[in-house]
Amino acid sequence: MKPDLSLLPDTVTAPRTDPIYNCHGYLTKVPIAAIEPFISVFTEPGETVADVFAGSGMTGLAALRLGRAAELSDISVLGRHIATGYSTFVSQKAMQIAAQKVINSARAAVGELYTTRRQVDGIIVDMIRTVWSFVYACPSCDAELVYYQYVSNGGPPEACPKCSFRFVRRNWIRKDDIPVEIVVRNHDGRLREQPISDFDIGLIRAASKDPRQTEIPSAVISEHREMFSRSGLRKAGLVKTSDFFSSRNAIALIELWKVINEIKDERIRKKLQFVFTSILPRASRRYQWSPKRPLNAQNQTYYIAPVYYEWNVFDLFSRKVDAAMRSDNYLFGTTPLLRGALEDLRYNLTSADEVSHILSSSIDYVFTDPPFGSNIFYSDMNLFHEAWLGKITDNRFEAVVHTTGKRKERAEQRYEALLKSAFREAFRILKPGRFISLVFGNSSGRIWGLVQRALREAGFKEAPSHVAILDKGQRSVKGLNSGSESVVTVDLILTVQKPMKGEKRRDIPELKNIDTQRFISEALSEVGEVRNPSHLYASILRKAISEHYTLDHLHLTDVLIAVRNAGYVIDTKTGLLSTAPHATHAAAS
Repeated sequence: MKPDLSLLPDTVTAPRTDPIYNCHGYLTKVPIAAIEPFISVFTEPGETVADVFAGSGMTGLAALRLGRAAELSDISVLGRHIATGYSTFVSQKAMQIAAQKVINSARAAVGELYTTRRQVDGIIVDMIRTVWSFVYACPSCDAELVYYQYVSNGGPPEACPKCSFRFVRRNWIRKDDIPVEIVVRNHDGRLREQPISDFDIGLIRAASKDPRQTEIPSAVISEHREMFSRSGLRKAGLVKTSDFFSSRNAIALIELWKVINEIKDERIRKKLQFVFTSILPRASRRYQWSPKRPLNAQNQTYYIAPVYYEWNVFDLFSRKVDAAMRSDNYLFGTTPLLRGALEDLRYNLTSADEVSHILSSSIDYVFTDPPFGSNIFYSDMNLFHEAWLGKITDNRFEAVVHTTGKRKERAEQRYEALLKSAFREAFRILKPGRFISLVFGNSSGRIWGLVQRALREAGFKEAPSHVAILDKGQRSVKGLNSGSESVVTVDLILTVQKPMKGEKRRDIPELKNIDTQRFISEALSEVGEVRNPSHLYASILRKAISEHYTLDHLHLTDVLIAVRNAGYVIDTKTGLLSTAPHATHAAAS
């Protein structure tokens, strides 16, 4: 088929708000709304789409929605679990009945651990959530400081309340965390905050002594893993995944998991296992407190905030059951035939550089999203869920660039070799004349240059068929202030073609050395067409790729400096480039 490239926009905007995206967390997912236009242009119904870095299977779900088959592969145990959960169809009635039975059974096993005495009327009610706080000891006088008492009243502590010794969090001794506040529902259903009581303390102590604490599935986060040092786990005393759960939530999770795994109907069991793993970050101590609203758990790090939530597990599970049903409606509702065609989504646990289970020249289109160099360490973060699944991802074959520990040596060379092999495999499985679209984002021109060369060496045509900017929207403060954080918040979707059978590749043009300042200056002259420094950087990359310039020496930092020198700043509320007086956040420091 000859694709109509005019149907593809130069900028693909796909906010991370659809029911599928929000149903289960996974690092750096691409919304299916961003994938579907490419599948529609490069394939016909009934053809097969492959993704060799499949992650949580978004490419496969997009293919299913459009009536295509999908061949997915990845080393991620969690990724396959999530993709399987998404694509397992269960009727809503069966889902609701099974979920309620599971909740009732687990609640009975937990007993009164989630109850509290409502302060206004003394009635015993369910706890919705409990707020916990770090406690620090002053190095000078040993007086204790409860962090929550300060941040709930306007800001972090400045000094010891007893001796006025300056408060510096990393220098103060960390004591045991304490519960400081509990949230319940009034008789009218409204949420109400109340102080922790002796009744609550008694239940918490009982949970900590419960013998079921030893039953919680757990995985060691060894010092050899990148996130051990990046998340400061040694200092925090967090060396295994079970350390991240409160005593009460650990018991509730254990009982819920037991009941789910006793379900005989395989499809319902898989669907509820999927729902269960989706709540784990929020059910842990990684769920951050905020004076206005919960901030959720950071997926990219094992960070525990100084004030965090202990949320009722059954409340979280009930909400996620509803979210799973909304996801099913979005995935299956418009195409009922998919309910009988789930065998068209296949997911193999294998490295992207060895997909021998896929026949040569058998795939009609490849859409894939490789790991971004040293940005994300999927296997480290996936331990949190995989401890419960009973199988751990083999991270020896992970496409990442280690920056700490023994694996730092020659890390970039290993990453490059794996990417090159993966692209060669993608080239092998593609039919002649068909296309691969590659989602990639990195602030380092060196990594971009690596990708550029790897695609060429695999045998793909040297000139890209299409280069689009992918904007998934910005959610975090760090994302909004990407100009000052040197974080890329938009990616590129680069599409290249495999030559037709017998077609001779033209002499590959030499990659020219890029005139960084010229490209940046030209992009700044069109700054009205871009939203932030990340868009500016992506537009420069797109132009350089299209014109065969080497990307090795083009770094996001160069763009940030140029933006600052040109008089632009970033609006702290919108994250947009501006010259307006009210935009006070400098684009670079």
